[in-house]
Amino acid sequence: MYEKDGISWDEVVHVVGTFPNQALDFYGALRSRTYDRSISKWVEDIGGVESLGNKLLKRGKNEKLPVFTPPKQTVEALLESGYSLLREQQLIMETKLSKEYMKNIDD
Repeated sequence: MYEKDGISWDEVVHVVGTFPNQALDFYGALRSRTYDRSISKWVEDIGGVESLGNKLLKRGKNEKLPVFTPPKQTVEALLESGYSLLREQQLIMETKLSKEYMKNIDD
């Protein structure tokens, strides 16, 4: 999953070891979060959400589309995303929302 981003095997082992017992989609979400942050910054850099439609759809004939450069994945960015996801998981558990969504799990 992280090979194409240049993340080494040892770095992947470190990330998985930092967040053990997580489902596979958790590790995919780490990667997605780094893209989400980069896309949000890109949108702000080109004028914000309010002007996004104009920038992409109503540009002049000679105007170039704004260029999005994908983020460079780093272990630090993945760990930051992981800790953020853990806080969200904890909040869900503390507010017992998970019990409502997974009420048949204890059966």
